[in-house]
This record gives sequence, structure tokens and C-alpha cells, in this order.
Amino acid sequence: MSCLCPQAVKTAMTAGGPGVAGIDGMIEPEEAAEDVLDAIEKDRFLVTPHAEVLEYVKRKGTDRDRWISGMQRLHGRFEEMIPD
Repeated sequence: MSCLCPQAVKTAMTAGGPGVAGIDGMIEPEEAAEDVLDAIEKDRFLVTPHAEVLEYVKRKGTDRDRWISGMQRLHGRFEEMIPD
């Protein structure tokens, strides 16, 4: 069993814009698929096609307060992208 945790992937779901998930960039579906196949082959549970996601998971586990603060900053960056 594997758990795929990408951010924004270029699909019909992101055609209108990647939203907050796209702040760290979007990847092609083929890239996500390659990462899934690699994880299955290596019997890895967590599949994180965006390198940043793995770092977010590590931070969340080691220092929840820091992680929450970081997510608040990320949310603020997203709000700045929304036109008035």
C-alpha cells in the first residue's frame, strides 16, 4: 500500500489554476506516475513527488508549532495571489 501526496499536478482539476497547492510548482502527471511506480517497486509507503512535501511532513512531525507557523505563512502567500 502506498499513499500519494503530491501538491499540484497538471490535470483537468488544476486547469483553472493550481491554487495554494501550486505555490511550489506543478508537475506533469507522468512524473507523479513514475514516482508512484518507483515507490511501489521499493515498497515505500509515502510517495511525495514534490520534494518540498517530504520536508513539510518532517517538520510537522518534529515541531508542530513551527509547522503551523509555516503553513500560516504559506496561506498568507496564497491570499496575496488572489486579486481584490
